[in-house]
Amino acid sequence: MLGRKIKKLKNWLQNRHNLQLFRLRLAEDRQKTALYRAVLISHELSATGAPLMLLAAAEAILADGGSVRVLAYMDGPLREKFEKLGIPVFYHPGFRDNARLLNEFGGDCAYAVANTAVAYPAVSLLKGPRVLWWIHEAQVIEKDYIARFRQKKFRPDLEQTLRQAGKLAVVSDYAREIAAKYNPRVEVIHPAVADVAKEQGLQPKQPAEKIRFAMLGAVCEIKGQDVLLKAVRLLPAAYRAQAEFHIAGRRDGAFAEDLAAESGDLPEVVWEESRSRDNLWDFYRENDVIMVASRDESFSLVALEACMASRPLIISSNAGAKFLVRPGENGGIFTSGSAESLSESISEMIDRRRDLPEMGRISRREYEKWGTTAAFRKSFLMQLKK
Repeated sequence: MLGRKIKKLKNWLQNRHNLQLFRLRLAEDRQKTALYRAVLISHELSATGAPLMLLAAAEAILADGGSVRVLAYMDGPLREKFEKLGIPVFYHPGFRDNARLLNEFGGDCAYAVANTAVAYPAVSLLKGPRVLWWIHEAQVIEKDYIARFRQKKFRPDLEQTLRQAGKLAVVSDYAREIAAKYNPRVEVIHPAVADVAKEQGLQPKQPAEKIRFAMLGAVCEIKGQDVLLKAVRLLPAAYRAQAEFHIAGRRDGAFAEDLAAESGDLPEVVWEESRSRDNLWDFYRENDVIMVASRDESFSLVALEACMASRPLIISSNAGAKFLVRPGENGGIFTSGSAESLSESISEMIDRRRDLPEMGRISRREYEKWGTTAAFRKSFLMQLKK
């Protein structure tokens, strides 16, 4: 008990010290000249999907002649990337729901972006800027957030905020189907990834003796690695002999441990360590077909990276990036949670091994149509200024 009180006191003192420094930096930022100012609000600064897309949004604003500042609930490794762009980053837990702090650090801006459903208080508490609420979640909005808020009656209410939001965007049509139940004015801003194909030597690939199917992401129930293992067991022996299944990602918790143990009798399944940004592109170079088996994923940067890297794609019907797949042409869409459906998609890829390089080229064209930085900047800035 005493230890927790001491830790709480230290955190309070540190946050108070941070605010003193941040106010000095805020005064400096206000002296900058720009066409307009925008404040970006994030729950965290991890190098993961939603925060990385906020970084892309910041780059779009800078390229448009605007000025950016970032408010986050907590510090993280992505702060350095923002600061390398000359963007001041302020982190304090009070930015979550403290109206006074939100308006002190962001109220003078013309535009604001509240990133993810978690940043919902800023939508109603921030006065002055025109707020774009950019939600990166899908089913979890209803099944977790809204259900929990109804039960505990938190204020401000997330569902009410969702219904009243003036500018609302999601990352895919799949996510829009859910958000539109509460607000018909919702728009779609597709994420993007930088084109590093030439730099990283990413080209259409002819498989070796065995086709390498691969999944990338944290090993957990929502990502569906268990569905893949069941699908592998359903494959005829002759098909299993022609393939390897590589699963790369962080393995925390009982689910991951149990799954790895259960796959001991599947020599075709290879468990790998998680990939960092330093060795990420090796993953796409080494593998032939990329799989996204998520039970619920509003988009999927892995799917978009696969298309940029000219790889065929097998994707769940509950993944927002499924629009990147033209079934039979550059991959397949299987029924979410169905091992039988996934097994059929895998079998089709094995039957068509000679077509995989051409499938990869079609994936690349889908990336060039939907997922480039230029396409994202145009879409994002249009919704920001709307």
